[in-house]
Amino acid sequence: MKNIYKLLIIFAAGFLFTDCKDDFLETTPLDQIGESSVWSSTKLAEAAVLDLYQATWAGTLTREETTDAFTDHAVFTHPGRGVDGYTEGKMNPAGNYMDMQWFSWEELYPFIRAANIAIARLTANEYGFDQGFVDPLLGEAYFMRGYLYSQLMRQFGGVPLLTEPLTLDSEANNPRGTFEETVNLIISDIDQAINLLADVAPNTSRAHRITALALKARVLTHAASDLYEPSKAESVSTIASYGNRELIGYTGGSQEARWQAAATAAKALLDATTGYKLDLSEPASFEEAQQNYEDIWLQGDQNPDFIWGRSIEEFGFSSRTYPGGDGWSQGPGMVALYHGPNGYHEWAGTTPTEALASKYGMADGTEFDWNNSDHASDPYVGREARFYATFLYDGAPWKPRTDDVVKFDNVNEIQTGFYTLSDGTIINGVDTRQGPIEDWNGSRTGYYFKKFSDPTLPASWPNNLQKVDAPYIRYSEILLDYVEANINLGNESEAIEWLNKLRFRNGLPAVTESGDALLELYKRERDKELVNEDHRLFDMKRWLEGPYSLDKQVQQVLVQGSQKPGTGAVTTYKKDRDVFDYTYTPTEIVFENRIWQDHVYFMPISQTEIDRDPSLIQNPGY
Repeated sequence: MKNIYKLLIIFAAGFLFTDCKDDFLETTPLDQIGESSVWSSTKLAEAAVLDLYQATWAGTLTREETTDAFTDHAVFTHPGRGVDGYTEGKMNPAGNYMDMQWFSWEELYPFIRAANIAIARLTANEYGFDQGFVDPLLGEAYFMRGYLYSQLMRQFGGVPLLTEPLTLDSEANNPRGTFEETVNLIISDIDQAINLLADVAPNTSRAHRITALALKARVLTHAASDLYEPSKAESVSTIASYGNRELIGYTGGSQEARWQAAATAAKALLDATTGYKLDLSEPASFEEAQQNYEDIWLQGDQNPDFIWGRSIEEFGFSSRTYPGGDGWSQGPGMVALYHGPNGYHEWAGTTPTEALASKYGMADGTEFDWNNSDHASDPYVGREARFYATFLYDGAPWKPRTDDVVKFDNVNEIQTGFYTLSDGTIINGVDTRQGPIEDWNGSRTGYYFKKFSDPTLPASWPNNLQKVDAPYIRYSEILLDYVEANINLGNESEAIEWLNKLRFRNGLPAVTESGDALLELYKRERDKELVNEDHRLFDMKRWLEGPYSLDKQVQQVLVQGSQKPGTGAVTTYKKDRDVFDYTYTPTEIVFENRIWQDHVYFMPISQTEIDRDPSLIQNPGY
């Protein structure tokens, strides 16, 4: 782990580059301030703790690749960046996979060391700061250390549990803690945070009691899941043959007790605050439901569902994890550009698959089915409200085109189809990979993500970057955690009561399922509600759904329009069923050879790390 500790020294100085003002800074360059001086100044001490939040980057809104592209939900348009490490099982200890910064061993351990320094120095409080100043900062440091370890736990299982700043003498003997020890440390840190932050005012950018309660529910929900239960994980070949099962799951204890702990933790959060429009006694209207879902991410940190995340204007974007002169040049400000249609001069980074789209049922709550002729003949009509809030699809209304594109589309509709005129001329949709605008940035699936894109801003990057906040934890996630725990405990009436709250907000009818059907409905409800928020990757693993998710090829929907005889000349195409007949054909595309490999349930520890610290034991399958 030697390379980590060199980075630690560099990162430990990173917190000095802040906007904080202090007399000390007027005479001493920031990069020359010693550690002891930092902890002698209240402003610099607070800056050191605030810098821990840089470890979050902006989660799934950080870059073109999202973690949903590692699952059945999405595909990354541009090959060669390591996404196939997940989707084709190519990852190995030498690398060969996309390593997202906010989950990365190499990136997060320096921040863990910084948290350890903060905890040690604030606990010692050698300069006698007022305890009312110390305790909240100490609570944030404990929270962030617990959060960082939770990110590593979800990737690797048990990890080296460093609770004090390491010295060079200790670098070569830091074995992994067991999975149970790792979870226990995380929960201990979170409990410390809950106590120390009890009187801190809520803040959607910084940790407080509500944030800590939510994280505790998330961690315990993951820990209770089948991936970590020995009797369930035995079905996975690489896990069954692994000689150090204690590193990747529990080896004893009661899964029921773990689900009870998860339920208790989730209910504590649900009782401590409120979500958004979860008090309906019947399904919202279609229009209200679509607006409800869009409100959650368009209102960002102003929406009650937003518990914790990265606010694009108020905290963290003038930072070393987001360099850039205009302050909004990275992360959420770029999301529309990252994932939007090429016909808007955007990049189609991560785009939805038909497998994801098919999870969205009809507005009446019935399932969508390509074998149903009515559904297949017009698949974008009559779907549930979240479908229209989540996707851009052929014929979907969207924002005004730029001046150079109006000649191809003057009605502001997405064109992902191919339209044959009566004289045999074929018009390639402007948002396709065969279209006239930056075709290399066209979607491979016929869909784009609408979610997290501001529909009110014109398509004129980079002059109008959006201000969509990045959610890390939402109330709805913890509600779903509570539902899941109760289903696993056999408390179906309690699970259904809370699941209906979410469904009513989304315009869906009350649940009638029970048993295995209820669990399946819950999982797909969670998939849809939390799409592209860094959940599906970990849910498919903890539910042991790797084969279900990735043992199938990506499909596009091939949209073809044929002009009807006698309908006159078409100058500029627009979707019109009076003029065109349309067919929709789900078609496998040859892009990634998707196949599930059991070793992907856990990430490999870099061979470089193992070479430098032989006490580290590699994960199964590598």
